[in-house]
Amino acid sequence: MSGTHKIKIAARLRPRLEHEIDDQGIQITHDEDGEGPSWIRVPNPRDVTQVFRFPFTSCYDQDSTQEDIFEQDVRPLIDVVYSGVTVTIFAYGVTSSGKTHTMQGTRTCPGVIPRVVEAMFEQKAALLKSNVELAVSYMEIYKDECYDLLVDRETAPKLPVRENDIGQVFVANLSSVPITSVEEFVTIYSHASKHRSVGATNLNRSSSRSHAMLTLEVTMTDSLAQRTLTGKINLVDLAGSENNKLTGNDPTRMAESAAINKSLSVLGQVVHALNQGASRIPYRNSKLTRILQDALGGNSVGLLICNLAPGTKFRQDTLNTLNFAVRTKNVENRPVVNERDIRPQPKPHFAAILPPPPKLAPAVLQPLEAVAGPSRGPRPSVARAGPRASLASAGQSKSRVPRASGIGVFGGQKGRRPSAVPAPISEKAETSGSSGMMQLTDKEIDERIARAVEAEVARRLKEREELERQEKENIALQVQLQKEREREKLKEEDQGLPTGVLTPLMAQHRDLDHELRARLEELEEKYERGTKELQLADVLSPASRKKTGRAYVMLARAHSEKGDLQVALDLYRKAETYVPDNVKLKERWILFIVHVFLCMVSGSKR
Repeated sequence: MSGTHKIKIAARLRPRLEHEIDDQGIQITHDEDGEGPSWIRVPNPRDVTQVFRFPFTSCYDQDSTQEDIFEQDVRPLIDVVYSGVTVTIFAYGVTSSGKTHTMQGTRTCPGVIPRVVEAMFEQKAALLKSNVELAVSYMEIYKDECYDLLVDRETAPKLPVRENDIGQVFVANLSSVPITSVEEFVTIYSHASKHRSVGATNLNRSSSRSHAMLTLEVTMTDSLAQRTLTGKINLVDLAGSENNKLTGNDPTRMAESAAINKSLSVLGQVVHALNQGASRIPYRNSKLTRILQDALGGNSVGLLICNLAPGTKFRQDTLNTLNFAVRTKNVENRPVVNERDIRPQPKPHFAAILPPPPKLAPAVLQPLEAVAGPSRGPRPSVARAGPRASLASAGQSKSRVPRASGIGVFGGQKGRRPSAVPAPISEKAETSGSSGMMQLTDKEIDERIARAVEAEVARRLKEREELERQEKENIALQVQLQKEREREKLKEEDQGLPTGVLTPLMAQHRDLDHELRARLEELEEKYERGTKELQLADVLSPASRKKTGRAYVMLARAHSEKGDLQVALDLYRKAETYVPDNVKLKERWILFIVHVFLCMVSGSKR
């Protein structure tokens, strides 16, 4: 199948219900010769003198039957499915307009779904050259979440919507059950339909509270032609748009109604964007449009069945449904045949000349100590963000450090080691080292990480304290130098010393000034390094930040017990940068500040 295919529209007006007010305003007219389009005439509810006309290929009045719509519009699509193309049929309309009746029907008056299954098995029996297999899947979209209806609904998980590498959208983990007869399908479908979300409203005693999608997949394998065709037919029963003023919904039904109306609104936005040729189509704004993406501007053949209600209270909703149908019939799809070649790949002849493999440079291995470096204790990088080291014991069987081996390929020669390669480490040492790493448990690895973090924090705190001590000394030296300058200046003014007397002293002061400037520059460099190191908290994982903050708290307690209250306060502040959301730490910090304040007050009184 090539070219484009516009979505076909079929409009159906249901019969009047008991106690329903019908003014016979909606009229359906057919072309006299039966070849032209049919028309639906609907009066404007705001101005009854104005009548809207909607032309469609297929229009069905209140006297139409389930068989009429199936034979005229649905049965021709069965051949399309068996040609390896995806077909999507979805019923659209306001609540209580007869969508579920059109799709499901009853035992005495079956709808589209049971008739499609029966026709699929009839077509299967006519195919003698191919091995045909049928499978069914059934799901619902309830409050914009996907659920499998072929499993227990009470324990059914939410199913995610995914996209494969060729751009096809699918529902992950959705079950597919093979079927071999119509009776087997009826048993499965009847049981699964009981799982669908249904509720009572003022307009419908059994109103569908979710969008339901039944998918029949047929796989045809032709062993002679050595190819496989895969056709699908998606039968979608959309939940109807609702006016909460008429339905009398309670809070639970209101939430369901909001989700239904939102998804249908996004469906209208997608159709509008496709008609406008927009660069971005909002498929992802709803699970419904995401799943129907293949039927809306995709690679499937589409049929939209618009269900209309004759009541006067539905007149505006009827116009909205018909306007949506007019926009939808302009959407173009590009159907493709889902064909797969099952011929085995030919094997090359043993005498065939293959191109020589590219020559690789000789691999020069280094000793294990040279690669790993001397032991320097725990490194701070173990606390970086990313996969934890504990995963090494679960899935990795190879060490990250290359081991020297006397067996391998060196410059195209197997089994020989160049003289430039150092002797390998003994097998016993390798085995013990690798087994030691493999036997580490998560608890031991966490303890090592904690010890490494504590050691690194202690080292940085010590360096920080050294920087602060040097800063205080420099500030004191600068203050003292400034006081001496002022003192000498006052003496010179008071005593009127002759010129040149203070020259040696000023030279000495200039030397001190240069020394102070050099020390200040050194301090600034150390502070820049300290600032970069303090940014470690931004790249640590949540677990590492928590452990680092815990280490700062432990050091703060230690300094608090020693009486170094200012240092302990700084440590508490640093701990808060790593765990800013820790309420317990904030309370402890506030109590400590109060403690420091009371100590200062008591010290000042003494």
